[in-house]
Amino acid sequence: MSTFTDDLTVANEWSMKALALMTHNKIVPVPANYEVWFRYASGQAVDLTEEIDRRLREGKPVDAEVTSELHQRYVSQTALADAAMETGDKLGTEIDKILKLVQSAAGDNSALGSSVRAASEGLTNKSSPTDVRRVVEAIMSASVEMESRSKALELRLTETKSELSALQTNLSKARNEARTDGLTGVNNRKAFDELLAQEIAHAGAEGTQLCLIMGDIDHFKAFNDTWGHRTGDQVLRLVASCLKGGAREVDHVARYGGEEFAVIMPGISTERAEKLANSIREAVQARELVKRSTGETLGRVTMSLGISHFRAGDNAGSLIERADGCLYTAKRSGRNRVISEDSKVAPVAKAS
Repeated sequence: MSTFTDDLTVANEWSMKALALMTHNKIVPVPANYEVWFRYASGQAVDLTEEIDRRLREGKPVDAEVTSELHQRYVSQTALADAAMETGDKLGTEIDKILKLVQSAAGDNSALGSSVRAASEGLTNKSSPTDVRRVVEAIMSASVEMESRSKALELRLTETKSELSALQTNLSKARNEARTDGLTGVNNRKAFDELLAQEIAHAGAEGTQLCLIMGDIDHFKAFNDTWGHRTGDQVLRLVASCLKGGAREVDHVARYGGEEFAVIMPGISTERAEKLANSIREAVQARELVKRSTGETLGRVTMSLGISHFRAGDNAGSLIERADGCLYTAKRSGRNRVISEDSKVAPVAKAS
């Protein structure tokens, strides 16, 4: 069994590692940033650890901006998920109360029947009018009591209905917030992972088509460095808007991380997915950016996109990996273009 001293030693090691990583990446150790890197250093937040490791493998920066985005996705969103669970627990408690009320009412009905039977058992064809009157009075008394209890039950059920309605609203809101990217309003990474797994399972079971688009804003870091993060956020919202506008109703648009976006497209051919992806790319390129605070024209941004299609035996990892490979080829081939697995473009080998 670990002691307090053992736990403190381990926590200190994680803390030192977190601070060293923040120093290396030039990140100020404010509480929110420290929380992200402490979780990474401890290795206990699996999704967060995988995301940071992936970015490091690909040579992408894990700076203060990315750390803030990771905090929103993996720390704040976890708190929202916990809130949804808490609301769900309260909802379950209210339902239990209703069941007990109904069971109580059923018990009262049973008690009424027993009272009637008990009062009636003494009656025979030789019973006097007085005997009959006593039985009738007993039945009426039991009926009045049951009516009073029924009104109390009706009142409590009305109150509980109102409480349930409020809880259902809160639960729905918490669940939506836990699956939505706070900045852009599209699905977040958690929702993306769940939706992709569902669509892969459906495509595998039904033999239907499925395409995945992975998109990345070209030169986004340079744009951020030049115009600032607030303007960068404006760009992210613009791109998300173009993705939602260009996708079909059945598609799932998500912010995959940082400046990366994804679109899950069920029941579509690669050729059709390419056309839609190019429409989205053109819509992004056509939007002229204006700095809201000054009205200054900032030019335009472009986007590169890669597309993979479902194959028998695919899982989320293999589908994402191939779409990422196509995206990488689009970047290395000049950016501002769409490359799919069926494109007649020789793949560019990734640098080791």
